[in-house]
Amino acid sequence: MKRTLKQKKLIAKKYTLKFILTVLLWALGIACIFPFLWMVSSSFKGINDVYSFPIEWIPKNPTLDAYKNLFAGDFSFVIFYRNSVFVAAMALAGTFFSCTMAGYAYSKINFFGRDKLFLIKLSTTMIPGMVTMLPTFIIYRTLGMVNTLTALWLPMVFGGTFGVMLMRQNMIAVPNELIESAKIDGAGHPRIYWSIMLPSVRPAVATLLFMYFLWTWNDYERPLLYIQSKNLFTLPFAVKYFANEQTSNVPAIMAANVVSMFIIIVMFFFAQKYFVRSVISSGIKG
Repeated sequence: MKRTLKQKKLIAKKYTLKFILTVLLWALGIACIFPFLWMVSSSFKGINDVYSFPIEWIPKNPTLDAYKNLFAGDFSFVIFYRNSVFVAAMALAGTFFSCTMAGYAYSKINFFGRDKLFLIKLSTTMIPGMVTMLPTFIIYRTLGMVNTLTALWLPMVFGGTFGVMLMRQNMIAVPNELIESAKIDGAGHPRIYWSIMLPSVRPAVATLLFMYFLWTWNDYERPLLYIQSKNLFTLPFAVKYFANEQTSNVPAIMAANVVSMFIIIVMFFFAQKYFVRSVISSGIKG
């Protein structure tokens, strides 16, 4: 059946709008990536070459002096990197078990007051962090955890509200028939949780771990509040401290940021395919 003139105009208008939006998104994406490209390019330049105009996106005389500066002196960035990796690993281990177990309990185990308890947990997101900062500091000081890395990863062990909500919403979508079949075969809750629920919500678990890794890796507030010794600095705090010491050495500051962001970029490319799927599915059922 031939299209009418009106239908052809609507189709042309639709594709024109789609083309314009695509061009705008590409332009916005390119504009957003320029600062990152400048940062990487500047980290391979000399101090006097950073402010040259027009900008040399590919340095004519590349040098690794900025990166060498990071690993020189009494406190190398290797120490700060090791601290950040340790804190992130402990935080992710705690987050994985606490959030997935709580999500399983809130979604598939019928216990008294389950939904009310979950709403109470959700309501804690309305409490500003500044309100709990001082009481938390007093508790950690009493327990002797000030100026230790434990203060940086311990809060993640108890299950963040967002992580529990994300896992609960994704686990709700898992058919109850699978659980009933497993119970008939003699499986208990630990076996159901490990062998059925976790494989079924793998994209959500990947999203959970990446997001909490990102928050932990980039955390500046807690190191500022709890860490006093320089050998316990994590990367965000170390980069800020390094930038204050190397005010005029822009390439070294840019190199410090590149080193800090490298592992985030690598993890993002491995986990990006899970993001949209898990976030969309988390809002489908309640």
